[in-house]
Amino acid sequence: MEYVYRTVDVFTKTAYSGAQISVFPQADGLDASQMQLIAKEMSHPETVFIFAGSSEIAAELRVFSPAGERSVGSHSVVAAARALLDTEVLAAGERDRLVHFSQGENIFDVVLSQKEGRLLTQLSMSVTPQIDRYVPDNNELQQVLGLGPDDIETLKAKTLFVSCESPYLIVPLRSMEAVYRARFNLEAWSRSSASAVAVNEVLVYCSETESLQTDFHLRILGEHIAHQDSPPVGAAIPAFVASLCETRGLADGTHTFWLERGRKALRQSILQVEFVKKATAALTVRVGGDAVLVAQGSIVAPAAKPLKAA
Repeated sequence: MEYVYRTVDVFTKTAYSGAQISVFPQADGLDASQMQLIAKEMSHPETVFIFAGSSEIAAELRVFSPAGERSVGSHSVVAAARALLDTEVLAAGERDRLVHFSQGENIFDVVLSQKEGRLLTQLSMSVTPQIDRYVPDNNELQQVLGLGPDDIETLKAKTLFVSCESPYLIVPLRSMEAVYRARFNLEAWSRSSASAVAVNEVLVYCSETESLQTDFHLRILGEHIAHQDSPPVGAAIPAFVASLCETRGLADGTHTFWLERGRKALRQSILQVEFVKKATAALTVRVGGDAVLVAQGSIVAPAAKPLKAA
């Protein structure tokens, strides 16, 4: 059986920029082993598989990278919304409207607004971050990231473990050059004082940016991420926002930041992040941006195979 797909460039107004995401708008009938094989074949940072929803849920999503299944992030939601609009599963409209996507028991509020042919998608989340200040010391971080003593920011921000569904080690750096020189050393991590903490990926960031529009430059590192790669950061944004609230003394109220991922010369994403900070309430985070449809096609479903144990 053949399954149609769309390739969507996310968090960009320009084709062949942003993050490449494959989307299968009608994935009913595929199992986890097949989806994993397809994600490897597509070889994009993420492939989104969309299943029929219910009366209250517009669509159910599952997300796979070539290495395994992942949590839904803002980039996967934006890509899914753009593909569903193209296949007319979602109807176009000029006014803002709220739809719901799901992943397992998690339900996501998604605000859609189409203006002058552009679809703007905003994922709204309410999260209660779990924050741990017990992190590797500066010397250990230098070994883990392959950086020098002046690369890691220690005055204006602090390194934290933050979990909002998925755990991240969030490390502030002092320059974009250091962001791209950093690489994750699994052996050094295994020797660090915090190696027992379950963390899947490291988010490094700095205040130096390429665009005058943006406030921070972000990059994801990890054991299964090649040094030259800069995968989507959407799933890490709630944890990043929580780290800003914790370390930068932000007042209660609504804050807006613009974030960039990747370099202009390659594939840069621009994300708008709004969040509401209240001392006595969960953190409300909204991540939004543009998306461009760049390709479509079909693929023959692979034979189902049992997944190997992790």
